[in-house]
Order: sequence, then C-alpha cells, then structure tokens
Amino acid sequence: MRAVQTPGDGPQTPVGPGFIAVLTLAYIGAFVAFVPLLTLLVPLQAEALAPTDKVGLLSLVTLWGAVIASGANIAVGWASDRTRHPLGRRRPWILAGLIGVLVSYAVIALAPTPGTLLAGVILFQLAFNMLFAPLTAVLADQTPDRQKGRVAAFLGLGAPMGAASGVLVTAPALPEGGARLLLLGGLVSACLLPLLLTLRDTSPPGGPSPAPPPSPPPAATADRIPSRDARLPRLSVDFGFTWASRFCLQIAASVVNAYMLFYLADHARYAEQFPGATVEGGLARLIALSTLLVVLSGFLGGLASDRLDRRKGFIGLAALLMAGGLMVFAAWPAWPGPLVGYALYGVGFGLYTTVDAALVAQVLPSRRHSARDLGVMNLTNTLPAILAPALVLAALGPDRADWPRLMTLIAVIAVAGGAVVFGVRRVR
Repeated sequence: MRAVQTPGDGPQTPVGPGFIAVLTLAYIGAFVAFVPLLTLLVPLQAEALAPTDKVGLLSLVTLWGAVIASGANIAVGWASDRTRHPLGRRRPWILAGLIGVLVSYAVIALAPTPGTLLAGVILFQLAFNMLFAPLTAVLADQTPDRQKGRVAAFLGLGAPMGAASGVLVTAPALPEGGARLLLLGGLVSACLLPLLLTLRDTSPPGGPSPAPPPSPPPAATADRIPSRDARLPRLSVDFGFTWASRFCLQIAASVVNAYMLFYLADHARYAEQFPGATVEGGLARLIALSTLLVVLSGFLGGLASDRLDRRKGFIGLAALLMAGGLMVFAAWPAWPGPLVGYALYGVGFGLYTTVDAALVAQVLPSRRHSARDLGVMNLTNTLPAILAPALVLAALGPDRADWPRLMTLIAVIAVAGGAVVFGVRRVR
C-alpha cells in the first residue's frame, strides 16, 4: 500500500517462502499456546475449583490476566526495540517467553486452589506477552508493504490452527489435567524452535545506536507527535481509528473465546442434546469444524486485499459476519444453531484477523519502534479482556442465564468496530 511508508522508509527486499513458512509456524505455536488454554483448560479448571461460581472465578482470572498482559506487552515491546544482543533484538525475548510459558503450564496444571490458578494465569500472561510482543514485530520489521497482505494471510493460519489444537488436548484417549498441558507445551516448543534457530534478526533501522540521525527525513520521525509535517496528524488519526476498530472486534472475540464452553453447557444444553458427550469435546469439535472456513476466508481475504489494494471493506464485511454468527447464538441455541453460528463467526473472524494484521503493520508510525507501537495496539487485545468479564456478568444478570442479551450486545459492538475502521484515510 502507498499509505504509510515511502520508498526507503521500510523493508524493500521481498521475503521468501522459507521465511514465511517459519514465521507462520511460529504464529501457529503462539496461538496454540493460548487458545486451548484460555478457551478450554482454564475454564475447566475454574469449574473444578469453584463449581458453584465458575463464571465468577473465570471472570476474575480473565480480568487479572488481561491487566498483566496489557502492561507486559508494551514493556517487552519497548525493551525489545532497544535490545542489543548477539541473537538480535527479538529472539532473546521470544526464547525467554517460551520458557516462562512452559513453567506457567506446570503451575496451572497443579493448581489446588483458585488463588493458585490465578497465579498460574498471571505468570502465563507475563511469559506469553514476553514471547508474543517481539514475535508480532517481525512482520513489520522484515516484510515490504506490497507483501504484507500475502504474509498476513499465512500468519492468519495461527488462530484457526490454535483453535483446532483444542481437539488434541481434549481427546478422550488423553488423561485430563497435566497430560493435556504437557502435550500443549510440546506443540508450542516444536512450532517456535525453527524461528528461534533461523531468524535473521536485525538491529533497528539507523544502526546499533538507538539515537536518531541528526537530520532525519520526515518519515523517520513519524512517531513524534510535535512535528510540523502535515502528514503526521493523519497518521496519528489513522492509528487511532485502527485501534478503535480492533478494540470493538476484540471485545466480541474475548467473550467468545472465554465463555463459549459455559454457553454450550448452560444455554445450548449440549450434554442434553448429545447424551454421553462432554461439553469440552463438543466445543473442541465445533471449533475444528469451523477451522477450514477460518483458514479459507483469512487466506483468500489477505490475498484479495493485496490484489485490490483495499483493507477497510474486508474488515467491515468481517464485522458483519461475526455479528451474524453472534445473533445466531442469541436466537438459535438448539442444534445445529451453534454450528451455523460458529461457521458465520469463524468466516468473519478469519477474514478480520488476516486483513487487520496487514492494516496494522501499515499504520505503524515507525519501524524503529515497531514493537513498542504494536504493544500499544495490543491493548486492543488486553483491554477487551479486562472489560469482557464485567460486561458478561452484567449482561447475564444475577442468575448468570441471559445469554441472548449478552450475544446481542457484543454483536452490536462488533458492527461498531466494522464501521469505525472506515475512519482510516491513508489506507484504502
């Protein structure tokens, strides 16, 4: 896209299939690290430790985990931008985060009390964001604008593959508890090690010193607010509209990711509709069945957004599809309503995540501080997770049963997110 970077302001050398494959595998590993954990395993732990108020405990754990993640992502992003190490500025943090994630899995698996579960999730959020903040910066560090949509299409495989991994960790042949998290740790490590071994990590643009050159061109100071360059306020506004759009859509994603297990159990009455089946197994299979649609919509959407030189229309369409799925959840809990809802939501979510990743990479003010700026953008992931527990408890009511009202509310929020993105002006 012509919107943000001028020639020479960003990476110009095309990335090859080897780089795309390794980075895609690492993204898959990152999503495997948290999607089945937070959508299946932590809710199951919450139910086991507090069966009379599982929604309350899960909301508490989600809230504090998101608070920690908000600060950790920005801090690690800022630190990795300034890191000087023989392994580069991203790899040391990714490696340290991977080790921390594995330790947190052990704490969560062995948690005997709600307090220990909370501590394990906080540790996980610290470690995961130590891993994820620098990982997300690699796309902006090394991919030219003309390839961002294509690379983001491959990276979009991360979310559906992470969701599909829930089928493995809830397989009937696998013992419950620690064995599930042990398998999860092995999968995450196998996905991230190729990147850690092969990434050609570089110093920030401008050499090893973090100080800017004496007379930088306007593009190199785009992240400075006090500037007379007329283009800079528009860049700031574009970043803000992109942030607001993602914030709204991530509220919907936060609710679906954290609470669908309880929706299937308490509102859709999955166990009654399918005697002998477990709710977690049903959710895992439901997610797996929608994975193909998520992959196809994300991949095709990323390629099409590059070819058509458009991003905003795709995100608007994605928001409508997500909202449609949520309304199906609200109005049609009997089978196959949840399947239809998840299919619509999945197509929209896959399209949104891919095209949004390309858009975000283009509205970043500066390559020098890309991880820091992505940390600010990552607040759109963590702040909704902070807001979601309060929103869920208020919408469900004191008896924790008004699921149609909750789903309708977040559908409206998703539509708002699709509308806000059209405020972006310098990317079409």
